Amino acid sequence: MSGEPEVLIIGAGPVGLSGALALGRAGIRCLLLERRQEYSRYPKAGGVHPWTMEIFREWGLAAPVRALTAGMPARPVIQWRTRLNGATLGEISVGETEADDRLLDSLSPERLSNANQYMLEPLLATAAGEFDNVTINLGSTVIDLSVGDDSVTVDFVDTAGARHTVSAQYVIGADGARSIVRRALDIGEHGQESLGTAFNVQFEADLDPYLSDRNIPVIWVVNKDTQGAFIRSSPTSWRYNFDIPPGIDPSIVTPERCEWEVRQGIGEDIPVRIDTTWSWKHELAVADTWRRGRAFLVGDAAHHFPPHGGFGMNSGVQDVQNLAWKLTAMLRWSAGDRLLDSYEAERLPVADFNGKQMMHNTRELEKTGFLVQDKMFLEAVEEGTDEGERVRTVIAEGVKAQRAQMVNHGQQFGFQYESAAVVSDGSPIVESSVAEYRPTARPGARVPHSWVILHDAVISTVDLYYGGFILLAGPEKSSWEVAANRVRDEIGIALKSFILGRDLISKDESLSRLLGRYGLERSGAVLIRPDGFVGFRSATQGNNEYVELVSAFSQILDLD
Repeated sequence: MSGEPEVLIIGAGPVGLSGALALGRAGIRCLLLERRQEYSRYPKAGGVHPWTMEIFREWGLAAPVRALTAGMPARPVIQWRTRLNGATLGEISVGETEADDRLLDSLSPERLSNANQYMLEPLLATAAGEFDNVTINLGSTVIDLSVGDDSVTVDFVDTAGARHTVSAQYVIGADGARSIVRRALDIGEHGQESLGTAFNVQFEADLDPYLSDRNIPVIWVVNKDTQGAFIRSSPTSWRYNFDIPPGIDPSIVTPERCEWEVRQGIGEDIPVRIDTTWSWKHELAVADTWRRGRAFLVGDAAHHFPPHGGFGMNSGVQDVQNLAWKLTAMLRWSAGDRLLDSYEAERLPVADFNGKQMMHNTRELEKTGFLVQDKMFLEAVEEGTDEGERVRTVIAEGVKAQRAQMVNHGQQFGFQYESAAVVSDGSPIVESSVAEYRPTARPGARVPHSWVILHDAVISTVDLYYGGFILLAGPEKSSWEVAANRVRDEIGIALKSFILGRDLISKDESLSRLLGRYGLERSGAVLIRPDGFVGFRSATQGNNEYVELVSAFSQILDLD
């Protein structure tokens, strides 16, 4: 890297690496410090949501991410059994019908990936490291952080024990649930709730004989001896996840206990090779504030959730994508400081909602026997008695309630920002439920995806994203395009414009339906921010398109 870093990133998990990649693409000089000497070896934080995959798609990584899980089931399936060799209690899946496929294609150009952290980190690190302006230092433990009015300073120790001091204009804390950055900034947390300690047992075994020729990636088991989930990483690589209640000392869970839990989940004694075990706190907490001057929190440093629903890592990547374009605007486009305040204003409410929903999902799992406090309830689950039949029926009904963990399109795509970086057009909020996403181009919403034709190629509108602003205008008022070019040159921002019906031709629908998806008449326009959210919309012809765009950018970027 030539010159001093402009942004320091603490933590090289998927979130910190995504931040380095996003800023690296924008030409921002970044130094990433990671205390570990190697990337994760544990298959945790599994499941990349479609919206996160859209971000990776913009970075040219969607196909490589999908390749990480080649041969694994493309459609999410979760099954519940008493044991692997026992009775099946229920199953839920997504995307098994043509109607499901059509719905998913209408929501996003991407699908869920089963890739997890140990797969993603090397891929993201390699992509970020290709930029000369990005430096990644493993084995660098941060020991002190100070935030001044004009810069931030970090002291760290390398693997040889040598102490170093480095300064930059901004620092991003992506260093996990026990964040040293959050502690150094003396930032508290709210919403705390603990469910105990979760243990993961990574092991090798041939479990195919129990799968009836099906490749099922997740199987929950519920019996009097153990309650947990088998999660598949490869044909013979699995991990078993189980919990102990709050207040119990995790040190009582020995390697022998872990192997016992696995065998109780399988239901018989077969060859099992335990590779490694690790534990983590099964808890909820959200940081009270996500910004202190020139310092910011992202990912697990800002929020840590129960895993049920998969919004931990996904929310973190989306956090840092939101922050990265705003730092780029500060460092390259002369934006004002108020733009950085919009990071917390936009992302913290999303974290609060996701945390509550994932805690709700976890509580719903009690209906299937997981984390249930009344263990007597499970005594009969394997019995061939009337009581056993009753318990299995209760659990089967509880399994049906778990569909919200998988069918959460509204939670993924439907949140809408309210901040100074969004120019309201006075239109009402279009509410999505957790399960159902109702597309809207209201300012503050994620721009709806559409299949269009550009230069004779079928693309998604997501494929237009490049790290700058985009203006989509109707075909009847070309002055929007003229105004956009003028604003781009005068303000010095990254801005591209496309005319719907001329540059972008709808693939499968009429122009009027395409315009309707964005809430536009033929003379209107919508301004898309670099993160894919609507910053400004004029449904119809403006009085003066140039003045309206200047006003919009002045508000969004806090320009003088």
